[in-house]
This record gives sequence, structure tokens and C-alpha cells, in this order.
Amino acid sequence: MCDELMRTFLPMGWGGLGGPFSWLLLLLAVIVALVLVRRRTTQRSDETTHRLGAQADRDDAMRLLKVRLASGGITEEEYHRLRQAIES
Repeated sequence: MCDELMRTFLPMGWGGLGGPFSWLLLLLAVIVALVLVRRRTTQRSDETTHRLGAQADRDDAMRLLKVRLASGGITEEEYHRLRQAIES
């Protein structure tokens, strides 16, 4: 009875669809697809992190610049000149 059911659903016997080699190829194709998807999403994350890092650097520089102005380490003219350099 089991053999009859298997022949019904898998016409070529237990291997079906060309035997174990075709299943190995299918598994390999799935793995390659998953790796490609993972690589693409990782690249997008790295680009976003890089942009956030640059913005964070500018924010830190502006904070330091404000502290230096408040403590008297630089004049207002120097503050404005340096602020424009940071923002550009």
C-alpha cells in the first residue's frame, strides 16, 4: 500500500523529480538565494549606519564648539566661521 501511494505522489519512486541530485540542486539554489538576500540587506544597513555616523560626528562637533564658545575658548567670529565649516 505504501509503495502505491508513493508511486501516485512521486511518479519516479522515492527520488521523484529526478532523484536525490535534483533535490540537492534545489537546496543549493535556496541557500544561494538566502545568501544574496542577506548580503543585499546588510549592504543597505551599512550605508544607513555610515550616514548616521556622519550626522552624529557633526552633532558632536557642534556641541564641542558651543562648549568652547561658552567657556571663552573661542570668539563669536571664530564660532560662526567654524560652525559654517562643520555644516558644509
